[in-house]
Amino acid sequence: MPRLAKKNECCGCAACYSICEFAAIEIKPDETGFLYPIINTEKCKNCNMCERSCPVISPLKTKNEVNSYTKAFIIQHKNEYVRKQSTSGGAFSAIAEAIISLGGVVFGASMEEGFIVKHTYSETLDNLSKFRNSKYVQSEIGESYKQCKEFLLEGRWACFSGTPCQINGLLKYLNKKYDRLITIDIVCHSVPSPLIFRKYMELQQKKYPNAERIVFRDKELGYSYSTMAIYDKNSVCLYRRGSESDLWFRSFLPGLCDRENCYCCTFQEYPRISDITIWDCFAVKDIHPEYDDNLGTTSAISWSKKGFDLIVKNDSIRIKEVPINLFIQKIKREHNIKLDINRKEMYIDARLLSADQFFKKYRNESIIIKLRRISRELLFKSGFYNFVKSHIK
Repeated sequence: MPRLAKKNECCGCAACYSICEFAAIEIKPDETGFLYPIINTEKCKNCNMCERSCPVISPLKTKNEVNSYTKAFIIQHKNEYVRKQSTSGGAFSAIAEAIISLGGVVFGASMEEGFIVKHTYSETLDNLSKFRNSKYVQSEIGESYKQCKEFLLEGRWACFSGTPCQINGLLKYLNKKYDRLITIDIVCHSVPSPLIFRKYMELQQKKYPNAERIVFRDKELGYSYSTMAIYDKNSVCLYRRGSESDLWFRSFLPGLCDRENCYCCTFQEYPRISDITIWDCFAVKDIHPEYDDNLGTTSAISWSKKGFDLIVKNDSIRIKEVPINLFIQKIKREHNIKLDINRKEMYIDARLLSADQFFKKYRNESIIIKLRRISRELLFKSGFYNFVKSHIK
């Protein structure tokens, strides 16, 4: 019987599921809501392809090396509407647009019906908006690896974006270099539990039954004060809170509900195995103050000629090359989380308690948190928020 990764090491990339020709592997959620592979022994033919495709059991042997195309940049999309929709500076959208213009296809995480995050693809510019803005919950890979391979075999360009473990899973599944494949990984904090996120949305939908769209990094109050926001079908804002008080931010950012392997992630390496790595550039005012307009800026590193060309030859963006040493520590993240909760008990409660009861027990808003929220909102409205934030830091 072939091996699967140990549960505390499995990243849920679904490479094993994707590679199995006998449909002998199912992907199912466990008690934490995260998806894990399960082998159907009656269908398994002991070919061991699942084991060979696992980036944990069988890590990639051929990896990028630092070369003349290993460059660091700060990036802003020239289209202000696209940049406002994006988490940071809209770099991904600019790259995706370039791939679409070549007749290619773009894969990314999309918030689908029922507020479930799944990897899907787009062949048109109009549909790229569904990939913009971060989704702070682990996405379901589904059939996207297989679909990506089909497009590549047709000779088309394909751009695949995801967390570092998802990009490793894709490359292990493909097991071959494709000249027209572009991979983009994000500097990942962690992937939080879909179960806890459903609990959060249960609470929000109870308060806001007309909720239609959720934005994890809304910029209505500016890039420096990104907020969680919920809108109805007419784009009327029903809810907005910052990271100091929103229940999901307060669950996700401290690592309360991370996937277990995130605590010992092996995929946040240097150099990365992707063509491009992207993440927020909150330090833009210290690097290039003229780019600091509070609308968002992307940090990026190119690891290959393909990645380098897609950045420097892209007419849709403003770019500045920066010394790469400024960014190295940003991509080599250490996940040293000390939890003050019993995870096993928390997930039992997530299944048994109502949403109100669950969050009152684990993330209740104290007087201090309320004061933080009120003070941040007042500072922002008065125009002193950025000044006070920079001086406190």
